Amino acid sequence: MNLILKFAKWLKPNGIVLNGDIVDCFSISSHRVDAEELTKSGLNSEIDLASWLMSQFSKVPERYWIGGNHEDRLYRYVTDRAPQLGRVATITFPKLFDLEKYGFKWTPYGEYITLGKLMVTHGEIVRKHSAYSAKAHFDKYGNSVLIGHTHRMGWYAHTNISGPHGAWENGCLCRLDGLGYTHHPDWQHCFAVVHVGPGGYFNVQQMPILDRKMFFYGKDVWTI
Repeated sequence: MNLILKFAKWLKPNGIVLNGDIVDCFSISSHRVDAEELTKSGLNSEIDLASWLMSQFSKVPERYWIGGNHEDRLYRYVTDRAPQLGRVATITFPKLFDLEKYGFKWTPYGEYITLGKLMVTHGEIVRKHSAYSAKAHFDKYGNSVLIGHTHRMGWYAHTNISGPHGAWENGCLCRLDGLGYTHHPDWQHCFAVVHVGPGGYFNVQQMPILDRKMFFYGKDVWTI
């Protein structure tokens, strides 16, 4: 994360997109709560860490947070555990995590934003191999799309009568030890820079992070 923040301050992007599962909400998930270090602080620790992260992008003009299935755990927890509250149950993710204070526009899980002709959404389909999940989302939407969700990176290309298209699954920035969900997962550290040009045409540059400490951008090598 420190490496990416260093790069972002240098790049000075027009916008930042946090594409879901930025926080885990593990303590209120339906999974077995047996990972002590993930649950002992509960949501308070996650709120503090999210506040710190959002504050790092205060100088970025456009800021977006797209909900993932992990952020959606808060909604599911409230509605499943206390359905009798009805309209009183006004605890929402953007309110609890104070997104407005940090200038982040909220997009609920399952929805999307667009960067030119590129659709950006968290994603909900998982396939076995790299880029297969990206292809599945292209098949679903019929549009160039960038997703998170799988913790894996990959790129799928397709050309039809309307022209060239692409679908990207964008890796992750979390620990690679399975986080208590699985063992020896096929996950990769990665993030992307998206350039948008005239007519909405775009280019996605994926940057795999190698050994948690370096990546390449053009002719430059970025290290911690």
